[in-house]
Amino acid sequence: MFLSRFSWKLYASSAAPVLLTAVGIGALALAQTERTLLEEKESGLRHQCVAMAAESTRFLRGELRDDPVEVAQRLAGSRGTRLTFIAVDGTVLADTHEDPARMDNHLDRPEVQVALVEDFGVATRPSRTVRERMFYVAHVPERRDGEPVGVVRLSLSIADIDGQLGKMRSRFVLVAGLGVLAALGIGAYLAHRLTRPLTEITRAAEGLRSGQYETRLGNLPKDEIGILGDALNRLGVEVTERIRELSAEEAQLRAMLAGMVEGVVAVDAEDRVTFSNLAARDLLGVPDLEGKGLWESVRIADLDSLLSEARSQEEAARRELVYGDPTGREVVLRAQAHRFLAEGRVGVVVVLHDITELRRLERIRRDFVANVSHELKTPLTSIRGYVEALIDGAIDDEQNNRRFLEKVEVNVGRLNHLVADLLSLARIEEQREGLPRERLDLRPLLLQAVRQHENAATRKQILCELEGAEGPLSVMGDRESLVQVVDNLLDNAIKYTPEGGSVRLAARVEDGAVTLVVTDTGIGIPPADLERVFERFYRVDKARSREMGGTGLGLSIVKHLVGAMGGEVGVESELGKGTTFSVRLPRG
Repeated sequence: MFLSRFSWKLYASSAAPVLLTAVGIGALALAQTERTLLEEKESGLRHQCVAMAAESTRFLRGELRDDPVEVAQRLAGSRGTRLTFIAVDGTVLADTHEDPARMDNHLDRPEVQVALVEDFGVATRPSRTVRERMFYVAHVPERRDGEPVGVVRLSLSIADIDGQLGKMRSRFVLVAGLGVLAALGIGAYLAHRLTRPLTEITRAAEGLRSGQYETRLGNLPKDEIGILGDALNRLGVEVTERIRELSAEEAQLRAMLAGMVEGVVAVDAEDRVTFSNLAARDLLGVPDLEGKGLWESVRIADLDSLLSEARSQEEAARRELVYGDPTGREVVLRAQAHRFLAEGRVGVVVVLHDITELRRLERIRRDFVANVSHELKTPLTSIRGYVEALIDGAIDDEQNNRRFLEKVEVNVGRLNHLVADLLSLARIEEQREGLPRERLDLRPLLLQAVRQHENAATRKQILCELEGAEGPLSVMGDRESLVQVVDNLLDNAIKYTPEGGSVRLAARVEDGAVTLVVTDTGIGIPPADLERVFERFYRVDKARSREMGGTGLGLSIVKHLVGAMGGEVGVESELGKGTTFSVRLPRG
């Protein structure tokens, strides 16, 4: 039967005392048996010594003339007892088993020394004469004037006692061995029964530690171990619930962070990224950040100093980071970094806001204010100059007063157009949800626009015609806005086309949409200016545009109106050969 280490320890802790007790009892029993047998022999030898004390005294005094060996053998009898007569000086006088002349002096024998003092001496030892383990009893039969006359020593071989003890020892070992084997089996069974719930509890605890939170214990005993197992079951339920709640919170937090427009990056004490959301990776232009050093993947000036500053203070550190993306576009990020403690080490969480568009809009706003101020200042300065001249006396100058007033009227017209265009842009931008649209036939609007610009085209000997609009062209849009878009495009085309050129207005159906195209043979637009022609107050040739009465807002209005109707506007141009503007609108 396989036992766990704890079972072995439990079994050993209970079996060892039993085995030690059994061994101790056996040793005591053998020792007591040996002592009893020796005491029996000692008693018999003592009585024998007392019984032959008279003759022994006579022999030791020298009163017997018989042969000493015969005397010793006669007194010892036929029971196998060895008799030795020893003089006071230790000389062996007679012995039943050995020639006294060849025997050593026995004064140093323990039993002899004790007997000389106390009359009786007892010892057990191997005999150097007969080469056996012997039991000795020495006796002083008489003292004369306090001095012993000699020593009578009886001895017996205790081989029989050793044999009896050996048999007893063998029987004890056999019985003890059988008992140990039986105890081993019973103890092992009981230890297994006792430790099996502990083994299951240990296995369940290991399962919980390794993440198997559904692990539960069954068939628990109704004792302290059962209470422990029940507590572990309740712990498993609570841990499972806590893990579920934490997992749900973590999933919710990760979903929130992943869905944030702001980028979030967390780094540890070594600036290695432990978390980053998709927005952060997109803002930094790095597809993978986790587990890498932030310095390895992101090359942005001031980022390292931002992290260092955040670690050195309690409040958040803030800074604007500027870098160029792979396309060459300048990206501006507002970064806010705050320190946190994790396992006693300082990490940093960085929140990134993309303010590139905000900075661009701020620049556009500054440019817009500057442009508006400049555009207003120019005609106002001209008007003021002419008015001052008239006040100073030019009003009475019949040759110039009318010309001055005409100049004032032209500049007032420019101001009126500028204010009207600004109001149009403001009105368009306020309609954040787009312009109200309806199904319209574009062809009548195009014909009307061509007729309205016939006079201006005729004055410059420009051919202005409509192409490809034979049937109805249904679009979804706002009538007034469409008229303004077509008017602005035709007006620009005629203004920037030299005399003898041509302007063509065409409309066609493409891929489920209606495309309006205005093509001229004018001066064209340089490639570097194509992306900026729709900006407010942007002019390719500022002097020429002002001379023609342009405000610099027409194309910006076109772009906003087309976008508000769900369409798109584009431009293609070749310098010196002409320009083509295209407007794509949803088909009605």
